[in-house]
Amino acid sequence: MQCPKCDDTMLPVEFGTEIKVMRCPGCGGILCRAGELQKLRSEWLVDTVLDTGNTVEGLRQNEIRDIDCPDCDAKMVRIQDTEQTHITLDSCQDCGSTFLDAGELTDLKNVTLVDHVRRLLSLFNK
Repeated sequence: MQCPKCDDTMLPVEFGTEIKVMRCPGCGGILCRAGELQKLRSEWLVDTVLDTGNTVEGLRQNEIRDIDCPDCDAKMVRIQDTEQTHITLDSCQDCGSTFLDAGELTDLKNVTLVDHVRRLLSLFNK
């Protein structure tokens, strides 16, 4: 399976017995299949083990758009995370896979007071 961002070969990585993702050794991106993202969000220390890529490289890779899903080759769409709207993820509407650039899992796991305020303000702006 090729990385949709840097075209390196993605490798399987496991965390415990329940979490299995594909990680790119080139750019540090992580592909999680349908249902895995919620597990990643709730599992303690998962970000320190799985999100090993360079955050600066992840920000650069996040600018790459129009990527194909490594699982099913459908076009992935960019979505804002509902809890932290400053984070955009690449999501496959066909198979449910999500691609996280390096640093995004760590950012998702570390909800700050600013993130709570942003979310609260977004509710009032609807």
